[in-house]
Amino acid sequence: MEVLSLEEPRGRGAVGGRRLPTGAGSHARVAIGTFDGVHLGHRQVLDGCDTVLTFDPHPLQVLAPRRAPGLLSDHRHKLRKLASLGIRRVAVVPFDHAWSRVPAEEFVEAVVIDRLGAGFVSVGQGFRFGAWGAGTTATFARYPQLSTRIVPLVTRGLTGEAISSTRIRRLICDGDVASAADLLGAPFALPAVVGGQGRILISPTFARPAPGCYLGSVDGHPCGLRVREDQTVAVTGTALTGTVVEVTFVRRAS
Repeated sequence: MEVLSLEEPRGRGAVGGRRLPTGAGSHARVAIGTFDGVHLGHRQVLDGCDTVLTFDPHPLQVLAPRRAPGLLSDHRHKLRKLASLGIRRVAVVPFDHAWSRVPAEEFVEAVVIDRLGAGFVSVGQGFRFGAWGAGTTATFARYPQLSTRIVPLVTRGLTGEAISSTRIRRLICDGDVASAADLLGAPFALPAVVGGQGRILISPTFARPAPGCYLGSVDGHPCGLRVREDQTVAVTGTALTGTVVEVTFVRRAS
Protein backbone atom coordinates (compact mmCIF):
# COMPACT_ATOMS: atom_id res chain seq x y z
CA MET A 1 0.00 0.00 0.00
CA GLU A 2 1.29 3.43 -0.96
CA VAL A 3 1.32 6.08 1.79
CA LEU A 4 1.65 9.78 0.89
CA SER A 5 2.16 12.73 3.22
CA LEU A 6 0.55 15.89 1.90
CA GLU A 7 1.92 19.39 2.19
CA GLU A 8 -0.34 22.33 2.97
CA PRO A 9 -1.93 23.65 -0.26
CA ARG A 10 -0.95 27.13 -1.44
CA GLY A 11 -3.65 27.69 -4.00
CA ARG A 12 -5.23 25.46 -6.61
CA GLY A 13 -2.74 23.13 -8.27
CA ALA A 14 0.04 24.00 -5.82
CA VAL A 15 -0.11 21.08 -3.40
CA GLY A 16 3.39 19.82 -2.65
CA GLY A 17 4.56 16.33 -3.46
CA ARG A 18 4.20 14.21 -6.55
CA ARG A 19 0.80 13.53 -8.04
CA LEU A 20 -0.80 10.14 -8.26
CA PRO A 21 0.10 8.10 -11.35
CA THR A 22 -1.57 9.38 -14.50
CA GLY A 23 -3.71 6.26 -14.75
CA ALA A 24 -5.44 7.24 -11.50
CA GLY A 25 -6.23 10.78 -12.66
CA SER A 26 -9.92 11.70 -12.24
CA HIS A 27 -10.74 8.06 -11.51
CA ALA A 28 -9.59 7.68 -7.89
CA ARG A 29 -12.35 6.60 -5.50
CA VAL A 30 -11.53 8.50 -2.32
CA ALA A 31 -12.90 7.92 1.19
CA ILE A 32 -12.30 10.90 3.49
CA GLY A 33 -12.29 10.86 7.29
CA THR A 34 -10.28 10.43 10.45
CA PHE A 35 -11.23 6.72 10.63
CA ASP A 36 -10.11 6.27 14.24
CA GLY A 37 -10.35 2.53 14.87
CA VAL A 38 -11.54 1.73 11.32
CA HIS A 39 -14.72 0.32 12.84
CA LEU A 40 -17.68 -1.29 11.08
CA GLY A 41 -19.32 2.07 10.43
CA HIS A 42 -16.16 3.38 8.79
CA ARG A 43 -16.05 0.32 6.57
CA GLN A 44 -19.29 1.37 4.91
CA VAL A 45 -17.61 4.65 3.96
CA LEU A 46 -14.52 2.75 2.74
CA ASP A 47 -16.47 0.21 0.70
CA GLY A 48 -15.52 0.33 -2.98
CA CYS A 49 -12.79 2.94 -2.50
CA ASP A 50 -9.15 2.54 -3.52
CA THR A 51 -7.79 5.68 -1.83
CA VAL A 52 -8.16 7.09 1.69
CA LEU A 53 -7.60 10.70 2.69
CA THR A 54 -7.10 10.87 6.44
CA PHE A 55 -5.64 13.08 9.17
CA ASP A 56 -2.78 12.52 11.62
CA PRO A 57 -2.77 13.67 14.34
CA HIS A 58 -6.47 13.74 15.12
CA PRO A 59 -7.61 17.35 14.45
CA LEU A 60 -8.88 17.82 18.02
CA GLN A 61 -5.43 16.99 19.38
CA VAL A 62 -4.27 20.18 17.65
CA LEU A 63 -7.31 22.46 17.93
CA ALA A 64 -8.67 21.52 21.36
CA PRO A 65 -6.29 19.14 23.18
CA ARG A 66 -8.40 19.09 26.34
CA ARG A 67 -11.38 17.81 24.33
CA ALA A 68 -9.38 15.34 22.25
CA PRO A 69 -10.82 11.81 22.51
CA GLY A 70 -8.78 8.82 23.58
CA LEU A 71 -7.71 7.18 20.33
CA LEU A 72 -8.74 3.64 19.42
CA SER A 73 -5.56 2.88 17.48
CA ASP A 74 -2.24 4.38 16.53
CA HIS A 75 -1.43 5.51 13.00
CA ARG A 76 0.50 2.33 12.17
CA HIS A 77 -2.37 0.07 13.25
CA LYS A 78 -4.84 2.19 11.26
CA LEU A 79 -2.73 1.82 8.12
CA ARG A 80 -2.53 -1.92 8.67
CA LYS A 81 -6.31 -2.23 8.95
CA LEU A 82 -6.84 -0.09 5.85
CA ALA A 83 -4.45 -2.30 3.88
CA SER A 84 -6.33 -5.41 5.02
CA LEU A 85 -9.51 -3.90 3.55
CA GLY A 86 -7.94 -3.56 0.12
CA ILE A 87 -7.11 0.15 0.21
CA ARG A 88 -4.24 0.73 -2.24
CA ARG A 89 -3.25 4.28 -1.35
CA VAL A 90 -3.46 6.45 1.77
CA ALA A 91 -2.90 10.21 1.65
CA VAL A 92 -2.17 11.62 5.11
CA VAL A 93 -2.80 15.22 6.08
CA PRO A 94 -0.19 16.01 8.81
CA PHE A 95 -2.76 18.15 10.57
CA ASP A 96 -1.60 21.36 12.24
CA HIS A 97 -2.84 24.93 12.66
CA ALA A 98 -1.82 25.82 9.10
CA TRP A 99 -3.95 22.98 7.71
CA SER A 100 -6.86 24.08 9.92
CA ARG A 101 -6.92 27.43 8.09
CA VAL A 102 -7.27 25.93 4.58
CA PRO A 103 -10.71 26.92 3.18
CA ALA A 104 -13.04 24.04 2.38
CA GLU A 105 -13.18 24.92 -1.32
CA GLU A 106 -9.41 25.00 -1.59
CA PHE A 107 -9.21 21.66 0.17
CA VAL A 108 -11.57 20.11 -2.37
CA GLU A 109 -9.92 21.71 -5.40
CA ALA A 110 -6.22 21.52 -4.50
CA VAL A 111 -6.19 18.28 -2.51
CA VAL A 112 -9.14 16.07 -3.43
CA ILE A 113 -9.37 16.89 -7.15
CA ASP A 114 -5.91 18.13 -8.21
CA ARG A 115 -3.66 16.12 -5.88
CA LEU A 116 -5.60 12.89 -5.59
CA GLY A 117 -7.40 12.91 -8.93
CA ALA A 118 -10.70 12.00 -7.34
CA GLY A 119 -13.71 11.25 -9.48
CA PHE A 120 -15.68 9.74 -6.58
CA VAL A 121 -15.77 10.79 -2.93
CA SER A 122 -17.25 8.84 -0.02
CA VAL A 123 -17.88 10.52 3.35
CA GLY A 124 -19.95 9.82 6.41
CA GLN A 125 -23.13 11.66 7.31
CA GLY A 126 -22.34 14.92 9.10
CA PHE A 127 -18.74 15.11 7.82
CA ARG A 128 -17.27 18.61 8.18
CA PHE A 129 -13.92 19.97 7.03
CA GLY A 130 -11.99 23.09 6.10
CA ALA A 131 -11.43 26.33 8.02
CA TRP A 132 -13.93 26.72 10.88
CA GLY A 133 -15.58 23.47 9.77
CA ALA A 134 -17.37 25.37 7.01
CA GLY A 135 -17.17 22.50 4.54
CA THR A 136 -20.05 20.00 4.57
CA THR A 137 -21.19 17.17 2.37
CA ALA A 138 -23.02 19.80 0.30
CA THR A 139 -19.67 21.40 -0.59
CA PHE A 140 -18.75 18.43 -2.77
CA ALA A 141 -21.98 18.83 -4.77
CA ARG A 142 -20.63 22.11 -6.20
CA TYR A 143 -18.10 20.15 -8.24
CA PRO A 144 -19.72 18.34 -11.19
CA GLN A 145 -16.56 16.30 -11.80
CA LEU A 146 -17.11 14.61 -8.42
CA SER A 147 -19.62 11.87 -7.73
CA THR A 148 -20.33 11.95 -4.00
CA ARG A 149 -21.65 9.21 -1.71
CA ILE A 150 -22.90 10.22 1.73
CA VAL A 151 -23.03 7.19 4.00
CA PRO A 152 -25.72 7.28 6.72
CA LEU A 153 -24.98 6.21 10.26
CA VAL A 154 -24.75 2.45 10.68
CA THR A 155 -26.63 1.03 13.67
CA ARG A 156 -26.05 -2.17 15.60
CA GLY A 157 -27.73 -3.67 18.64
CA LEU A 158 -31.25 -3.71 20.07
CA THR A 159 -31.11 -0.03 21.01
CA GLY A 160 -30.53 1.04 17.41
CA GLU A 161 -27.55 3.13 18.51
CA ALA A 162 -25.14 4.14 15.77
CA ILE A 163 -21.71 2.58 15.53
CA SER A 164 -19.29 5.37 16.32
CA SER A 165 -15.84 5.88 17.78
CA THR A 166 -17.52 7.62 20.74
CA ARG A 167 -19.71 4.58 21.46
CA ILE A 168 -16.70 2.25 21.24
CA ARG A 169 -14.66 4.45 23.60
CA ARG A 170 -17.50 4.35 26.11
CA LEU A 171 -17.59 0.54 26.00
CA ILE A 172 -13.82 0.37 26.50
CA CYS A 173 -13.91 2.80 29.41
CA ASP A 174 -16.64 0.60 30.96
CA GLY A 175 -14.41 -2.46 30.53
CA ASP A 176 -16.64 -4.10 27.91
CA VAL A 177 -13.81 -4.77 25.45
CA ALA A 178 -15.68 -7.72 23.89
CA SER A 179 -18.56 -5.50 22.76
CA ALA A 180 -16.05 -2.89 21.60
CA ALA A 181 -14.35 -5.55 19.48
CA ASP A 182 -17.71 -6.49 17.97
CA LEU A 183 -18.12 -2.91 16.70
CA LEU A 184 -14.47 -2.56 15.69
CA GLY A 185 -14.59 -5.79 13.70
CA ALA A 186 -11.38 -6.90 15.44
CA PRO A 187 -10.01 -7.23 18.98
CA PHE A 188 -9.07 -3.96 20.69
CA ALA A 189 -5.29 -3.56 20.43
CA LEU A 190 -2.94 -0.75 21.41
CA PRO A 191 0.78 -0.03 21.31
CA ALA A 192 2.46 -0.01 24.71
CA VAL A 193 5.85 0.37 26.35
CA VAL A 194 7.29 -2.11 28.84
CA GLY A 195 8.12 -0.31 32.05
CA GLY A 196 9.56 -1.32 35.38
CA GLN A 197 8.44 -4.39 37.36
CA GLY A 198 7.07 -6.00 34.20
CA ARG A 199 4.23 -3.51 33.81
CA ILE A 200 2.99 -2.18 30.50
CA LEU A 201 2.50 1.54 30.03
CA ILE A 202 -0.19 2.74 27.60
CA SER A 203 -0.08 6.38 26.52
CA PRO A 204 -2.94 8.55 27.83
CA THR A 205 -3.58 9.60 24.22
CA PHE A 206 -5.36 6.25 23.80
CA ALA A 207 -8.67 4.98 25.14
CA ARG A 208 -7.84 2.61 27.99
CA PRO A 209 -10.00 -0.08 29.62
CA ALA A 210 -11.43 0.38 33.09
CA PRO A 211 -9.35 -1.06 35.96
CA GLY A 212 -9.85 -4.79 36.26
CA CYS A 213 -8.68 -8.16 34.96
CA TYR A 214 -8.84 -9.13 31.30
CA LEU A 215 -7.89 -11.97 29.01
CA GLY A 216 -5.75 -10.90 26.08
CA SER A 217 -2.31 -11.10 24.57
CA VAL A 218 0.99 -9.28 24.22
CA ASP A 219 2.54 -9.44 20.76
CA GLY A 220 0.23 -12.35 20.00
CA HIS A 221 1.11 -14.37 23.12
CA PRO A 222 -1.98 -15.14 25.27
CA CYS A 223 -1.83 -13.81 28.81
CA GLY A 224 -3.76 -12.25 31.64
CA LEU A 225 -3.90 -8.46 31.86
CA ARG A 226 -4.68 -6.50 35.01
CA VAL A 227 -5.37 -2.82 34.48
CA ARG A 228 -4.45 -0.99 37.68
CA GLU A 229 -5.96 2.21 39.07
CA ASP A 230 -2.88 4.12 37.85
CA GLN A 231 -3.66 2.76 34.33
CA THR A 232 -0.50 0.66 34.15
CA VAL A 233 -1.08 -2.94 33.07
CA ALA A 234 0.33 -5.95 34.91
CA VAL A 235 0.90 -9.03 32.76
CA THR A 236 0.71 -12.67 33.82
CA GLY A 237 1.41 -15.83 31.87
CA THR A 238 3.84 -14.53 29.24
CA ALA A 239 7.32 -13.10 29.08
CA LEU A 240 7.72 -9.50 27.97
CA THR A 241 10.33 -9.06 25.26
CA GLY A 242 11.49 -5.79 23.81
CA THR A 243 10.49 -2.33 24.95
CA VAL A 244 7.59 -1.62 22.56
CA VAL A 245 4.77 -4.17 22.35
CA GLU A 246 1.19 -4.48 21.15
CA VAL A 247 -1.30 -5.36 23.86
CA THR A 248 -4.70 -6.82 22.91
CA PHE A 249 -7.71 -6.95 25.24
CA VAL A 250 -10.08 -9.79 24.33
CA ARG A 251 -12.62 -9.89 27.16
CA ARG A 252 -13.00 -9.14 30.82
CA ALA A 253 -12.04 -12.04 33.07
CA SER A 254 -14.88 -13.53 35.08
